Amino acid sequence: MNKEPLIKWISIIYRYSLMYANKKLKGFDITGGELSFFIVIVDRSGITQEELSHYLKINKSTTAKAVKSLEQKGYVIKKVYNKDRRSHKLYPTEKAVELRKQMRKLAFSWDDILLSDVEDRDRQKIYEIIKTMADNADECVNRSVEDG
Repeated sequence: MNKEPLIKWISIIYRYSLMYANKKLKGFDITGGELSFFIVIVDRSGITQEELSHYLKINKSTTAKAVKSLEQKGYVIKKVYNKDRRSHKLYPTEKAVELRKQMRKLAFSWDDILLSDVEDRDRQKIYEIIKTMADNADECVNRSVEDG
């Protein structure tokens, strides 16, 4: 049995992922911290800021800052949601849609780096295990929130 918690390694991978993304994104005026917001807005065009926060499991103020930055950089258009004037729908600009294609390649190249010493037959299992871990975390946290 390992004597170190799994979260240590997940955290290390996450921090290195941000460093890798920051290096690769330097010329695009987007940061690794903004990347997850960027991807979801492009992939789920018309999502509200509240839905974006919920989807990414990130607080509303952090989401608002990231959206404002992406809007100022010309990647996002924010439109008032007719059903709730206080709410905004988020749409990617053409510039964002074009960059998203490169981001997909970036993500898969990082996967290749992370899995470079892993046998092909084990790669799918790793994805399944990590997805199960994320589902377990979601269930636990949401159950804890509901239980108060």
